[in-house]
Amino acid sequence: MPKHVIEALREAYCASILNGAADEAQSIIDRGLAAGVIPSRIYLEVLMPAQVEIGTRWHAGEVQIPQEHIATQITLRQMARLREMLKTRRKLGRKAVVCSVEGDQHFIGGQAMADFLVVDGWEVDFLGADIPTSHLVPYTKAREPDVVCLSVSLSSLAPVAQEAVKQIRQLSPSPQILIGGAAFVERADLVELVNPDGFTLDPQEAVSLARQLCGLLDPDNALGLFLKKLGGTVHEHRKLKGLSQQQLAKTSNLDRAYISSVEHGKQNISIGAISKLAHALGVSIEELLVSGDWQ
Repeated sequence: MPKHVIEALREAYCASILNGAADEAQSIIDRGLAAGVIPSRIYLEVLMPAQVEIGTRWHAGEVQIPQEHIATQITLRQMARLREMLKTRRKLGRKAVVCSVEGDQHFIGGQAMADFLVVDGWEVDFLGADIPTSHLVPYTKAREPDVVCLSVSLSSLAPVAQEAVKQIRQLSPSPQILIGGAAFVERADLVELVNPDGFTLDPQEAVSLARQLCGLLDPDNALGLFLKKLGGTVHEHRKLKGLSQQQLAKTSNLDRAYISSVEHGKQNISIGAISKLAHALGVSIEELLVSGDWQ
C-alpha cells in the first residue's frame, strides 16, 4: 500500500477526532479497510500516530482537555474494532501484566501493547493507567506473569518506573520487565536509569521482544515464526482481494498446494516466490515482509 494512502488516512482521521466526529472517524477507517489496508497497519500507522499528535497538541496548549478526551474515546473504539479483526494466534501458555506506572494517566500505548500481545496468544492482564507501585508489586507476585510491561509517558516519571522495576525484580519468581512509552522518545538516556530487561517504542516490536525475553525466539523457532507471520499476511491480502487460493496460484504462477502451505506457515519460501505473490496481490515485497508482522 503506497505511503501517501496511509498518510492521507492519518491526516483525515486526526482531523476527525480533533473535531469529535466519531462517525466520520469510523468512515475513514472503513475507507482504508475497503482500499485494502490491513487492520494491523491502520492500527499502528493511522490510529497511534494520530493519537500521538493529539497528545502533542494538548501539551502545547493547542487542544483543550475535553477535545483530548473525546479524541481518546473515539480512538479506543476504533482500536477495539480493529483488534477484533486481527487474527489471534494459538495460545502460548505465557502470561503478561501491562500497565502505566504510578502517576501516569496515559494508557493508549499500554492498551496497544496489550492488544498485540493478546493477538500473539498471550494471556494478558491490562491494568490501565496510574497503577501504584505498592499495588502493582503484590498483584504481580500473586499472578506470577512471565513478563511485566510498563508504559511511561512522562520523563518526570522515570524514577517511579525505576523503583517499580527494582521492586518487581526482587520477587521470586522474578518476571522479565519490558518498558516503553513517550518518555523515552527524546530522553533515551532514561532507559539506562530505569534499567529494564527490554525496551521498545513499538507495540509489534514489543511482542517480539517479549518472546525473546521468555526464550520463545531461539534460532530453531525464529524461522517458523517468520513463516507464520508471512503466511498470515498472504492470507489477509488474498481475502481482501477476494481471491481463492486457486485464483492466486494461477495469477502468481504457483501451485495451489504451495499457496496453502505458505498461508499455514509450513512452506520455506524463496524471495522469488515472495516476489510473485506480492505482484499477484498488488502489494510491494516490503509490505509482505514488514507490514505483515502481526495480522
